[in-house]
Amino acid sequence: MKERFFSGLIILALGTMFSAVLFAKGDKERGRAKYKVCVACHGENGGGKKINNAPKISGQMSWYLERQLYNFKNGIRGSHAKDIIGMQMRTMAIHLENDEDIEDVVAYISSLSGRGKHIGISGDIKAGESSYAVCVSCHGANGEGNKALNAPKIAGLPDWYVERQLNNYKSGIRGVNAKDVYGQQMRPMAMTLANDQAVRNVTAYIASLKEIPKAQPVAAKSSKPVTVLTKPVSEPLYAPCASCHGSEGEGNQKLGAPRLAGQDGWYIERQLRNWRDGIRGTHNEDLYGMQMRPMAISLVDDYAIKKVVNYIGTLKGALLKPTINGNIDSGKTSYMTCTACHGAQGEGNKALNAPKIAGLPDWYIARQLRSFKKGIRGSHEKDIYGMQMRPMAMSLANDEAIENIASYISTFSAGVSMASNESTEPLPTATAAVTNSGSAEKGKTLYAACVSCHGADGAGNKALNAPRIAGQKEWYTARQLSNFKSGIRGSHEKDVYGKQMRPMSMTLVNEQAVNDVSAYVSTLKGPAASPTIDGDVAAGKAAYTVCAACHGAKGEGNEALNAPAIAGQQDWYLARQLYNFKNGIRGSDPNDNYGQQMRPMAMALADEDAINNIAAFISTLK
Repeated sequence: MKERFFSGLIILALGTMFSAVLFAKGDKERGRAKYKVCVACHGENGGGKKINNAPKISGQMSWYLERQLYNFKNGIRGSHAKDIIGMQMRTMAIHLENDEDIEDVVAYISSLSGRGKHIGISGDIKAGESSYAVCVSCHGANGEGNKALNAPKIAGLPDWYVERQLNNYKSGIRGVNAKDVYGQQMRPMAMTLANDQAVRNVTAYIASLKEIPKAQPVAAKSSKPVTVLTKPVSEPLYAPCASCHGSEGEGNQKLGAPRLAGQDGWYIERQLRNWRDGIRGTHNEDLYGMQMRPMAISLVDDYAIKKVVNYIGTLKGALLKPTINGNIDSGKTSYMTCTACHGAQGEGNKALNAPKIAGLPDWYIARQLRSFKKGIRGSHEKDIYGMQMRPMAMSLANDEAIENIASYISTFSAGVSMASNESTEPLPTATAAVTNSGSAEKGKTLYAACVSCHGADGAGNKALNAPRIAGQKEWYTARQLSNFKSGIRGSHEKDVYGKQMRPMSMTLVNEQAVNDVSAYVSTLKGPAASPTIDGDVAAGKAAYTVCAACHGAKGEGNEALNAPAIAGQQDWYLARQLYNFKNGIRGSDPNDNYGQQMRPMAMALADEDAINNIAAFISTLK
């Protein structure tokens, strides 16, 4: 893991780039009296004392001091069992009875000019400077802080205190309280520091920064800024986003922030909701998601989300240069499976809940594919569309395959389609009363989401692991859709393709929708596929005699026996389902009554050859 530090020291959110220190609005004289309790540890001039574990507080931004006193007072900070020093501070903050008391003492602290003392932590300043390049966007080139970004001043803080806070964030002593929104944002940043030496390096560099007096303008010193706001941000709600994603939504690899410009509004809105609701950004390995979640939480209501999404729709940020040297030809081959939903040029398809991926940086695509593959993303029970994506990523064998496909996607033109700025997320609406029979006419509309895999004529597609469904009995299709929807099918850990199908079924809002699409499927006339399995047809015919009792001599099925039609089904799909029944991947759910009936039949097939033989025979049935 690279020893780099993504956002500085005690970062507490993101926003615009330019701000001055604000002075407290309390009464300084009243604050002087209240500060007498603080003198013993922080000193008369607020310079702090290491022997008392008290940091320098003079020169700090008043808004930040107020927030921390409030957090201590209300147990947001100083309540962790291992935060001994914080618990000590909390008892002091509790004595401040109300907001006015806090404002008064902060007003007095703002008048102090004490100097802190470093202990000379041994770190590589050059390495620390390199790590700090990513902190510049929030804390400033000189560590001067930025209120608009909720980033406190860190220049002048004692090195021992900086080191302690980084370690506290890293270990979860700080930044884990549910109400500590800005601390939650800081914690993943600290967690990216690989080891103690990385912490010491960035600490040593911060200690080298020269504190700038409050009233003085800030002149940038660093030669390595990672985010440059190319123009003022006119939408205040986007200002926190701009420090990482850029004023034009161009993104920034060093900050782990993808390009937003050109992305569809409906998708951005959904992801913001997912972060806000904890569907994304709660997995303990999702460092960047944990960083993003507090930002989404700060959008207090749906109006705020829609407003920032609409603004993002106006951005024109340039493409980032490719960084991954994958095999584009191999990636093109792998991408064939993705085409059905994301489009031949990565243009996306809202009807299939597939976002536009053309124009996304290759490193971001690779990261998301790895996250889906590993279960960092797409494993939350409410992430319906993520669950659909995860099996697709799992089909990529290794990192090389991921980098190949990311490299191929990076060749797409970002302008392949007009990104929709419409931010309205489709929501369930009231539906008509459910009837016993389905409407093929209504089902045709619902089937639009199925076309990309199963085909307009229901003929199926082996490349997409989609079976032929044309002509299947309406009752059987309805049952399987209901089983997928309820988790009877598609929830076994080894049922990779069933997991892909389950989220699709969950988009059918009720039983009537299931019946409607089933009715339409029964009208389709897609042709049967050519055989792909080289089995012993004669041996398969002999084994099929047991099956004929339910499925019929010609595989026509029998509703009275709950046996579906299997004539015309692809042999590869039949073989897979027999394997799944045999191995308990299917037919083991206690609510799958008919699957449990089928499972013993499949278990009677001795081995893979026996399965292939019977699948080869069934493929001859018309």
